[in-house]
Amino acid sequence: MSMPIVGYTDRLTVGPGQTVDFKISCDAPTFTASLVRLIHGDANPAGPGFKAQHIASSIEGTHPGQHQALSAGSYVRVPYRNGLTPADSFTVHLWIWPTLPTGGRQTLLSQGRVSDGGYALGLEEGKVTFRVGSQILTVPHVLLARRWYSVAAVVDVTAGEVRLDVVTKAINRAAEHHRVVGAIEMSTRGEDDVLIAAEQLDSAVTGNYYNGKIDAPRIYDSALSESALEAISRDAALDAQVSQLAAWDFSLDISNWTVTDTAGDFHGHTVNKPMRGATGHNWDGTETAWPHAPAQYGAIHFHDDDLADAGWATTFQWTVPEDLPSAVYAAHVRAGDAEDYVPVFVRPRRGAPTAKIALLMPTFSYLAYANEQLLNNPLLTDKGDYPSQVQDRYIVENGLLSLYDKHSDGTGVCYSSRLRPVVNMRPKCNMAWLDGGKGSPHQFNADLHIVDWLYENHYDVDIYTDEDLHREGSALLEPYKAVLTGTHAEYWSAEMLDATQQYLRGGGRLMSLSGNGMYWVTQLDPETGTSIEIRRRGPATRMWEPEPGEAHLSSTGELGGLWRFRGRGPHTWIGAGHTAETAGTGRPYRRTEQSYDPAVSFVFEGVDGDTIGDIPCLVNSYGAAGFEFDRADVAVGTPVETMILATADGFDDDAQGTIEDVLLADSMQGGTQSPLVRADMTLLKYPAGGAVFAVSSIAWSGCLSYNGYDNDVSRITRNVLEAYVSDRV
Repeated sequence: MSMPIVGYTDRLTVGPGQTVDFKISCDAPTFTASLVRLIHGDANPAGPGFKAQHIASSIEGTHPGQHQALSAGSYVRVPYRNGLTPADSFTVHLWIWPTLPTGGRQTLLSQGRVSDGGYALGLEEGKVTFRVGSQILTVPHVLLARRWYSVAAVVDVTAGEVRLDVVTKAINRAAEHHRVVGAIEMSTRGEDDVLIAAEQLDSAVTGNYYNGKIDAPRIYDSALSESALEAISRDAALDAQVSQLAAWDFSLDISNWTVTDTAGDFHGHTVNKPMRGATGHNWDGTETAWPHAPAQYGAIHFHDDDLADAGWATTFQWTVPEDLPSAVYAAHVRAGDAEDYVPVFVRPRRGAPTAKIALLMPTFSYLAYANEQLLNNPLLTDKGDYPSQVQDRYIVENGLLSLYDKHSDGTGVCYSSRLRPVVNMRPKCNMAWLDGGKGSPHQFNADLHIVDWLYENHYDVDIYTDEDLHREGSALLEPYKAVLTGTHAEYWSAEMLDATQQYLRGGGRLMSLSGNGMYWVTQLDPETGTSIEIRRRGPATRMWEPEPGEAHLSSTGELGGLWRFRGRGPHTWIGAGHTAETAGTGRPYRRTEQSYDPAVSFVFEGVDGDTIGDIPCLVNSYGAAGFEFDRADVAVGTPVETMILATADGFDDDAQGTIEDVLLADSMQGGTQSPLVRADMTLLKYPAGGAVFAVSSIAWSGCLSYNGYDNDVSRITRNVLEAYVSDRV
């Protein structure tokens, strides 16, 4: 195992007096733990190097090791209640849309362990099967991927047989029944849960996970006739005397993880968050938003690699002391030569700020990139040495996925949870694709460049996360003279947009130290609060596309994709928005004529010459404008009052413009050809003294520490922050 010791927490943000649970998996008999304050996580010798302060705490010392496994795979569990087990003959029916029909044994619906008298209706090498003990009945017809099928299993106890019926739903052919009948002896069934899309293999082990959609699973308390099965396959009404023991309607609870039985009280719940808001077998395309036609969205899409909660036992707890400063901390756990840093963000008590400056750690973006395998994507496989870091190897070995990856069945990952090891949210961890494939910090580790700069410049700062802002709104920001973003604050919810814009209109001041910020429509799971959701609807620069009709978030019903195409893109309120990206070296900025306006002279105090950021960078080797960067553009919504203070251009053709700016495919989107491939540093003023200063580049903060923090990037950042704090804007 690449990481013999690894962990996660039950929460990312914690305040004074609150307790956080650390869940550690360790292959060794014992390990040591200590608390550290993280300051600079980048071990690159070209910079200040790794910095952390030891903090005395209750977790200090030796702890017993325990290996804790990851168990992926989503399904529905219906807890047993009296009456759930059929007393005599019964029929199981469901609609399925398999995505990997030949991908081994996959269970559609089961009750109990097959070896103990339970049954399992499933797929084996693309064929519908029914199992009881060592007995198996198989329909010889091989199912195709991404087609709807009516599947029924009739267990006729009186006749001592099982009948299987499979009907293809297709617009180009008449319905054709594929049937098989076989003698199977049913054992006395026990008091077992019903599982949909999986089966119970052992007392504590589920498996044989299904990949694909399931719609309208039903259990009838009789052996249905062929005419009844024909009616079901045509969605026709059944005779009144045909009764349902259980009828689970997945369209009733799309925004949560409950599964409702409309025939009785056998309600269930999903495990590992399969995708909801999925089109069902009766979707006709007249509506593409599930809130407008929920009855046509009665499917759930299951995956064998979904993982919403690793479910690890708590290894130790830590209660935040009342007097501990707000900062970024981590449990440093070690077993021999192996180590892990498990971060936690300590914020002030609610309503009790301790500084004039707030730093918003972009945890929604951390979750979006959590455990990304971008260099396993065929489009990027030649872009770097992967997997070379222990974190990357752990991700690949365990099949962990980010919102940039695809499931094993080729569909996009739209939920990402923090209740699992997020091993690229670590110090000393790089994104392998960056800096021409050499790798460099991204997201959390890059944001520690900002944390370090604030620390070295002796600023008192309160730390918050996206989750805090999403939940608490503008009241969280209002006490602060200045709010800073992280380097890549890409994933924002509507609640976060509302809160920050209200803060600005009330006189608040934002320093956007991000490139490609506020880009994707994102939502926090309203039921659990432990995961985020997106739908990568185009046009956008993206790694996957949602299925037709599935671009609306299951959590809220709102349209997914870019905020730009919902009229709330960053251009409209930050002043600039995403325009291009490159994994190569960056470029310096040049001051514009507007930058010499006396109204913005404070930005450039002590800065000599017209060039800014023509220095080494810890993100892309050189240049303060790089990786992903933004432009101001009135045509896309930039307010005319926005002042463009500096522009970086002259990129090579490794820098490519964003897809959302292209209407017709051509070969003219590179840095040497397109005027849109540029980074614009902007300042946008709001009423009541509010303002947004935007650097429009992820790479900017990678230059802060150069030359002992004495450089023009550092100076401009300090000038703006000092002006914000002292009300000189």
